[in-house]
Amino acid sequence: MSIVSWTVDREVPGGRIRGGFTNRYGGASSESPEEFNLGLHVGDDPRIVLGHRDALGRELGVAPGWMDQVHGARIGRSLASETLPETDGMVVGAGDAAVQAGCVMVADCVPLLLLREDEPLGAVVHVGRAGFLQGLAAKAGETLGGPECTIAVIGPSICGNCYEVPEALRDQAALIQPSSAGTTSWGTPSIDIPRGLRAQLEQCGVDEVIEIGICTRESDELFSHRRASALGEKAGRFVGIVQTIRDTPSQLP
Repeated sequence: MSIVSWTVDREVPGGRIRGGFTNRYGGASSESPEEFNLGLHVGDDPRIVLGHRDALGRELGVAPGWMDQVHGARIGRSLASETLPETDGMVVGAGDAAVQAGCVMVADCVPLLLLREDEPLGAVVHVGRAGFLQGLAAKAGETLGGPECTIAVIGPSICGNCYEVPEALRDQAALIQPSSAGTTSWGTPSIDIPRGLRAQLEQCGVDEVIEIGICTRESDELFSHRRASALGEKAGRFVGIVQTIRDTPSQLP
């Protein structure tokens, strides 16, 4: 059984680029014998989590890079097996390595994948409320060379029907992107980050936007911080992944 479900898998000039996601099941986490948790910061047995990461690396054929995500705006470059400190966006495919991969961990925030159509180059981006308000997606796109020839994949995340926030926060988000202002299914203020993020990406000129459209709070197949908190539990983390396979070394400085 495959660990990663690939949403995009395309041949591009100079190689190949893939983008996909893991889910909640198929592992052996200490909190649940079936869960495939990839987060080291959620109280799980680190030996088991590292075992899950090793299994993911074996399937990819390369150890992926990771980020210590802090809801900031720093963008770095993926390094095999290494965790970039205080980073919420990571370029994958720069440098001389023939095969690279990078992961973004989530449990309600948007795992955004950016993939170039003109070379094996991409990025993984952690878009929570703070990243959305800071325009992190556009910043990551510019780091890759601009929105042209870019595919964006908006991964599974909490939806506008479930992401309850104070009214002041909804109003703040509406100033950034009016379409992000929403109402929960129970009638309280919410932010619809996937919808607002799609609007941001389209306004930036991204060529193709793919939205998975699965709500993490509503789906038992994925980890959700808000769902777990309501049950008095801790949520693990699933990941969005970009992998590049390069025929020749990258020309990115």
